[in-house]
Amino acid sequence: MNSRSHEPAILAGFGFARARDKAFAAIRRLWTVRQSQGMTQADLAQRLGKDPAWVCRKLSGPTNWTLRTLGDLADALDGEVEIQIVDLKAGRSADNYDAYGEHEPPRARMSSQVNETPGKFDE
Repeated sequence: MNSRSHEPAILAGFGFARARDKAFAAIRRLWTVRQSQGMTQADLAQRLGKDPAWVCRKLSGPTNWTLRTLGDLADALDGEVEIQIVDLKAGRSADNYDAYGEHEPPRARMSSQVNETPGKFDE
């Protein structure tokens, strides 16, 4: 089995990690603003109807949040979730790929293999 057979799973994990990290960073930015305005974790927990320890865990690092958790945190922080998907094939590159170590943007990885596996990335 060659390394290319694992590539879809690797890319799927990479996409998940980027989405998770971006969601966490967005919530943390808004949380920082709300803290500067006087909101506490206890206030946030009360708005969410959750235990303060739950809030502390969610704000301490990116975890496997559900969309419900993301939406609930955004609402409790008086924020709005906006989702944007960038078309990497249209020539625009996504930001922050360098934060993921040895991974390269999927566009670059795919374009180097198109001739080797015709049709594989035409979806």
